[in-house]
Amino acid sequence: MATLCQGTTARSIHKPALLPQSSAARTWTSVLLPSLATAALLWLCYFPADCGWLAWIALVPLLSLVRSPARARRIYFASWLGGLVLFGVSLQWIRVADYRMYATWACLAVYCSFYVPLGIYLLRCLDRRTRLPLVISLPLVWTALEFFRAHFLLGGFPWYFLSHTQHAFLPIIQVADLAGAYAVTVLVAAVNACLFEFLYPQSWFRRLFALPAEAICLSRSALLYQTIAILVLVGAALGYGGWRLSQNEWQDGPRIALLQGNLDQRLRNEATSPDALEDKLQTMRDHFRRLCDKAAREQTDLIVWPETSFVYNWLEVSPDLPADQIPEEWRGVNKRRQDLARSVAERWQTNLLLGVNAGGLGPDARARRYNSAVLVEQDGKVGGRYDKMHCVPFGEYVPFRDWLPWMNTFAPYDFDYSITPGDQLTRFTLGKYHFGVVICFEDTDPYIARQYAGGDEKPVVDFLVNISNDGWFDGTSEHEEHLAICRFRAVECRRAIARAVNMGISAVIDGNGQVIKLPGSDWASSKKTAAVLTAAIPIDRRVSLYARWGDWLPWACWVVIGVGLVWGRLRPAVKQFKTV
Repeated sequence: MATLCQGTTARSIHKPALLPQSSAARTWTSVLLPSLATAALLWLCYFPADCGWLAWIALVPLLSLVRSPARARRIYFASWLGGLVLFGVSLQWIRVADYRMYATWACLAVYCSFYVPLGIYLLRCLDRRTRLPLVISLPLVWTALEFFRAHFLLGGFPWYFLSHTQHAFLPIIQVADLAGAYAVTVLVAAVNACLFEFLYPQSWFRRLFALPAEAICLSRSALLYQTIAILVLVGAALGYGGWRLSQNEWQDGPRIALLQGNLDQRLRNEATSPDALEDKLQTMRDHFRRLCDKAAREQTDLIVWPETSFVYNWLEVSPDLPADQIPEEWRGVNKRRQDLARSVAERWQTNLLLGVNAGGLGPDARARRYNSAVLVEQDGKVGGRYDKMHCVPFGEYVPFRDWLPWMNTFAPYDFDYSITPGDQLTRFTLGKYHFGVVICFEDTDPYIARQYAGGDEKPVVDFLVNISNDGWFDGTSEHEEHLAICRFRAVECRRAIARAVNMGISAVIDGNGQVIKLPGSDWASSKKTAAVLTAAIPIDRRVSLYARWGDWLPWACWVVIGVGLVWGRLRPAVKQFKTV
């Protein structure tokens, strides 16, 4: 399966040797340039550049570190530095939210950057101590680490996956309904590994990345078999995607109006703070009232407000709390809530999904705050409430504040704004249809969305609604990247998604991930503008394997990696290299 490039002997490969220290500068260059090249290529794949096609070759320079003869500490430092550059530049939109969020930006970039050297370490272990080819080990490791990053530490950070670079390439992302966005990551990573193995025997390529001339290369037959396998895999994905895209004749569902506000977050903060200024509050109130008045004239079945855009607090007291335990300030709030719902229904004469700041007094007499979506039906009744389950660190709570009070330094507010996460999904009823809601960045979490489409609870929803306030990020690339990630949720669940977003980008996405309606002519013109987006929701009845089986693919990747690492400890290294 392997041959020696340049006709060298096996002994020269397996006997490590230290080269003269005068080569140190050249060695640093040989490990830094590939890492930074991959960082630059990957950054170009995401917004604002959105050159997703580069992802199919972006990892090739970085893979040279897997076979590099440089000292391990140099390799891992270089790969970490490349990761820091990538995430530091990509995540710069976080700092726009508030000057105190600079620390959050820096900490998140540093945290994410460590996944790159960790990936290189795992790949080097598997490459040296197992017979797994790189076209298998790279997809395994990259997918497993993306999955880990999506769940570990403060709810995870499922942004900037390799798969997200392909959001606009609809034929390839259709496999997401089989194994999630991770399936697309596998394809892109496998092609990168195959291309690297094809270039690795070339002397000019090894000179370019200072790889050893005495290299262990795949035999021509092994390279041919691997290339054919990858071509078949990508071809099968494209064939499956073409078949799925041909299934595009859906029934028109309810007609929905999506409100897109264009309010700067600083004004919203002043309007909703404990010491709110009346003029700021009135500005916010009038802004969304005018949009809702316009939407009501469209004769729709539902008007959707963005996250926390309804300025009145939605307060409820649990019916299980004895009357004598209700504090004076909470008495009568249930009646006032019903009066508010009736006044809203009377003004706009249709069903409304309101994004609200909610407060609740539970059976234990404890007051809690929630970020919620409330359905007010046309007759003034309350059709249900969903409380956001995946809260954003620092944006909606301060992590570890009880143990580390100094963490409040990084909070964007000077008061206690922490919200309580909800504990269950809500399936709203709209005529004969059911829909689920994901709030803000919950649409970047594959787990929450797929529970609506394939979880144990019934009924399965007919479509999804995402309400968000992206006014924090003031026209940055966050708006486009957020929409791009949301497209994967539509494919994974095979359900249309309607997005109502303050400052944009609001959209209607069908079950194939196609953006079928925008406020403007394109993505760029659809942000930082006030608009009402009206569309009939396409009802997709197809079944999604991913919605039913969940994250079977990344878990399988971890199992294989674990077995490989254990097996590798029980046997000598398959490959070794000279050390510089």
